Amino acid sequence: MKNVILTIDTEGPRGSDPVLYQIWGKTGENAYYGIPKIIEICDRYGVKGLFFVDIPEIWDFGYEKIRDVILYIRQKGHDVGVHVHPHHMPGATRHFLFDYTREEQREIIEKCTKKYVEITGEYPKSFRAGKYGANRDTLDIIHELGYQYDFSEFYSQKWCGISPEIAYVLPQRYKSLIEFPVTIFRSFKLGKIYQRYDKLEVTNHVREMKYILDLYGDSPNQEVIILFLHSFSLIHFLETPDAPAVNERNQKRFEEIIRYIFESEKFRFITEKDLAESVVPKTDDETNIIRTKGFFRQWFYFLYRAYEIRKTNKKAELLLIMAILAVIAFFAGLAVIVKCLLGG
Repeated sequence: MKNVILTIDTEGPRGSDPVLYQIWGKTGENAYYGIPKIIEICDRYGVKGLFFVDIPEIWDFGYEKIRDVILYIRQKGHDVGVHVHPHHMPGATRHFLFDYTREEQREIIEKCTKKYVEITGEYPKSFRAGKYGANRDTLDIIHELGYQYDFSEFYSQKWCGISPEIAYVLPQRYKSLIEFPVTIFRSFKLGKIYQRYDKLEVTNHVREMKYILDLYGDSPNQEVIILFLHSFSLIHFLETPDAPAVNERNQKRFEEIIRYIFESEKFRFITEKDLAESVVPKTDDETNIIRTKGFFRQWFYFLYRAYEIRKTNKKAELLLIMAILAVIAFFAGLAVIVKCLLGG
């Protein structure tokens, strides 16, 4: 059976009270569709999430607010790792850890680690850089500070600064760390011109996620499958950050994928403490990444993803416009050909 762990980046990116509305997910007087709803669904299937809480938000939004988030997650029996979006730190404006010197990174990570210990009374085991913006300096620092696991590597993601790559899709050792890379799949390839990789986000298209999960389930490799979610994945908040609405589609998708894994004989959910028992192969390379098969499947998922992110991604919006124009041009040309063949 393949091991699966659910990771949840727990953060509030915008609005007047991001912790209340995008971490707790307050949508009504007594309705919370952030971490409480995620935990409720996880508990239904005996799944323990690994919540990467953005510790620097302490300095932006208040110590008590982030402390309460961390303690709530732990009191519910789930795990908490350290997440770092450095621009929340006092005087910091750069969004990626790799944009800071080694000394600056160490100061940031040390401060966040101390806050975690102060709140929980325990030393953190797991780390993930905000926006996956880590580099080798980041890994050296968390190794020196005594972390055991890093979840920052995302092959092909332009925001990930770990170079050369340590891991592609299999766990790999880096000094005292085990690097657990984001589980990805090649969703699209257009010859040698372009190829796209996506992560296993549990609010993606359900049929496609099941298809990719099954391919990984049948793989001979010893992957630890990393599922991804945000604390705000079950709400609509981008246009109304202070008045989010429930995202019923994402909630249904999340539960359906969790149920599918739970009921499958190919997988088993694990927790942070189980990571120590992971099989770590000696090597990993790009060939171990699962590839979507089939021309129509690739185009369908490629355009579907573009449609889903069109409001926040100008390139995706342009791609959809071009696709629509291409379809119109195709049928217009086909109509002309038919008309000519019929002698009209």
